[in-house]
Amino acid sequence: MATIKLRYEYFSLAGILACLFLIFRFPLAIRDGVTQGLDFCFYTIIPSLFPFMTLSSYITKSDTFSSVYKFLNTPFRLLFRQPSSSASVILLSMVGGFPVGIKMADQLYKNGQLSRNQGQRLCLFCINAGPAFVITVVGTNMLGSTKAGVIIYISLCLSAFIMGICSSFFAEKTVKNDNPMLRTYSQGSLPTAVSEALHSIMGICAWVVLFSAFINCLKNLNLNEKAYIIISSLSEITNGCMLLCGKSPLPILTGIIGFGGNCVHCQVLANLRNMEMKYGYFLLGRVIHGALASIISLILFHFFPVEINVFSSFNEITDFRFSVSIPAFAVFIFMCIIMIFDI
Repeated sequence: MATIKLRYEYFSLAGILACLFLIFRFPLAIRDGVTQGLDFCFYTIIPSLFPFMTLSSYITKSDTFSSVYKFLNTPFRLLFRQPSSSASVILLSMVGGFPVGIKMADQLYKNGQLSRNQGQRLCLFCINAGPAFVITVVGTNMLGSTKAGVIIYISLCLSAFIMGICSSFFAEKTVKNDNPMLRTYSQGSLPTAVSEALHSIMGICAWVVLFSAFINCLKNLNLNEKAYIIISSLSEITNGCMLLCGKSPLPILTGIIGFGGNCVHCQVLANLRNMEMKYGYFLLGRVIHGALASIISLILFHFFPVEINVFSSFNEITDFRFSVSIPAFAVFIFMCIIMIFDI
């Protein structure tokens, strides 16, 4: 145990020294990377995620959906061996973007509405790219094909659904459903939900800016083009998709989106720690999710071919700040109406 701890300390020291070297060696690249990251946060992340983060925080503290939970109790117990309160986590994880699902699961776990086993299993499949990013940004803007974006998004959702069913084999022998402890909902507070969403979105933006600065430094290290693309894709998903579009087969792109990138992983580390879930299990789940989504997309693209210029270069960066997803927008409006009636 002492040897492992010593190795970890050496590894951390090496990482700190490497970061210091990059900061002092490439200060202009760091500055430009931070600027690009802030621009991406201001025009893309905050407009697309903040409403969902607010609503998800409000839903987990409100009894608005109590009747819906009762209706979904049986199918969720049979398919995922999860209590009905997890319905909001699974549904919003499909439309709200990467961090929403796990942050909701963590909140429900803190409220006593999920057991530790249930919360950990939700973390395996309730972290997905939203339709606004996959369909509009990747499909329409980057690939020039909305159809390709739809197929990629369907592949990711099917992969998450299959993983959810498979995770039921690791469930507890008895699934807690709607007992008095789990049915004690507190009245939702909109100001509290806004404050929690603001705190979460600031953490997400901090990681995005940090990884943006790191990736921008890689351009000055004279790396091989393939090595640069691989490192960037595994580090930050948006920049990775921009590099892969037009240069890589679509199933590979689907797998990278399913994996999520280390930037996304870092955004949920605190939530994983709260639910006592080891990062190794989470990482394995992301690898399986990406591989499964890649296989599903390979099959779908075989039956629904899409013409994409695979070997074209993607040099021009498109402005994504006004990207809109119709399904996400519809869900957002629907939840706003429910919130108004609840207030």
